[in-house]
Amino acid sequence: MSRILRAGVLALAVGVVVFGGLYFKDQRVSAGPSLNERQTQSAEQAVRKEPGNIGARLALAKVYRSDKRMDDALKQYDEVLKAEGNHRSALLGRGAVLMARNDLKGAAAMYQKITGVAVKGEFAAQDPQLAEAHYFLGSIALTEGRTKAAVTELEGALKIDRTDSDALYLLGVARLKDDQPQLAVDALKQALRFVPTGWCEPYAELGNAYRKLGSVPQATYSQGMLDFCQKRPAEATTALKTLTAGPMAVEAMLGLGLIAETASNRDEAVAWYKKALVVDPANISAISSLSGLGVGPKAAPSPSKAPSAQGHSTTPRTK
Repeated sequence: MSRILRAGVLALAVGVVVFGGLYFKDQRVSAGPSLNERQTQSAEQAVRKEPGNIGARLALAKVYRSDKRMDDALKQYDEVLKAEGNHRSALLGRGAVLMARNDLKGAAAMYQKITGVAVKGEFAAQDPQLAEAHYFLGSIALTEGRTKAAVTELEGALKIDRTDSDALYLLGVARLKDDQPQLAVDALKQALRFVPTGWCEPYAELGNAYRKLGSVPQATYSQGMLDFCQKRPAEATTALKTLTAGPMAVEAMLGLGLIAETASNRDEAVAWYKKALVVDPANISAISSLSGLGVGPKAAPSPSKAPSAQGHSTTPRTK
């Protein structure tokens, strides 16, 4: 009986294990290939189907780049360039891969093939690919310490797109290294005009330029905004509050408003933006920020009413 009992228990245990395995196999759903793998497979299939399709090869090169398969990406760009020696997208893509590998000389050769041909073209002034080639040539020149060449290339990019904040930033850096701090300030302020937040480097370089110029309040403002950008709001607030009665008062108040707004302190932000408008009633940044917070523009004073009857509209602007 003891043997029979043990054999029964063993059979039951084996049965449970077998049943569990079968159930798991039946219920498990395979995750399958990842999204990136599916994109790669699809792009590779498109190239196999049409080996001469340049668009398909460029798409496959892009997928390879996103997957850090740089050798494979280069092969695709080379195939495109065999078919069409000056294909802009292939030259730009190949240049980007070479820059990622720190082959600046090789990358520059790719970009120069674009600038050498396109600079005299009929639509050169509206050519975004030409602007991109100039930008990267400027970046390479700056990395190599050739500041004057960098300035020339970056100005070439900005002739096509004056709002390119990346080109404006690098131009400011190049001007500063070329010992032209005021021109550096002009370029860096323009860069921040288009991308005022979430970008710390321009504030750091702006501070360096102001210090070279001996402009202490401006340098303090730049440091305060750099502190804010680098997630040090307390230090930023302390620095900016020292400027609210001087030549950087409006800028400091706008910065304090932005700090308060980022911290979801709406009332404090509104108060700072309104203070900025007291100093500069036509300040677009303050008006725009108030509008974004649902506060309309300040009502114009009326000679027939006493000051106590005046107030601020709380109706949002019509967009």
